[in-house]
Amino acid sequence: MHYFDNLDKYTYDKSYYYFIKYFENKKVLSEEDLVISANFTYAWMPTILNFKNTNFNECVDILNKSKQIDRLEKKDIEALKSLINNSLVGTSKLLHFINPNKYAIWDSRVSKFLSGVTHKYFIEKTDVFFQYIDFCNELINHKNYENEIHQVYLKKSNNQKATKMKSIEQIMFLSSEDGLSNII
Repeated sequence: MHYFDNLDKYTYDKSYYYFIKYFENKKVLSEEDLVISANFTYAWMPTILNFKNTNFNECVDILNKSKQIDRLEKKDIEALKSLINNSLVGTSKLLHFINPNKYAIWDSRVSKFLSGVTHKYFIEKTDVFFQYIDFCNELINHKNYENEIHQVYLKKSNNQKATKMKSIEQIMFLSSEDGLSNII
């Protein structure tokens, strides 16, 4: 797959390992963890982080819940988003770092790959994010995904910490210029 060419030079892989590791052994997250991790998440964003409200306690509870359950409710995602720059993209990245097996990163390049749409109005819809997560789960649960795609990604990227959610998101991210309709 040409989408995996030069992954060893992909600069995000270096920080990815440390971001995932930050949460690996933390059983309970604190407000300090929320502030630190929201800021390191924004190192992967083109904008500066601004906390848009003061619902830190509620969001800490939600982040702790995200470590325990398969999927947060829409109201939880909306609460996180409202704190974290009012950005679903930033929220998805933070959720992925906390629970990389359950949440895939959602951004304009992934949206472009899947739908051809990069408009902020579309990207910031929580229902669209849930549809994306469902689609990722369908793909990674396919009988051939583990050996034919995920293991190839791990080998080519030299990123042994990458979950199946991360590998599928990266494939979409890296192939966003081609788009899904050109691959099928």
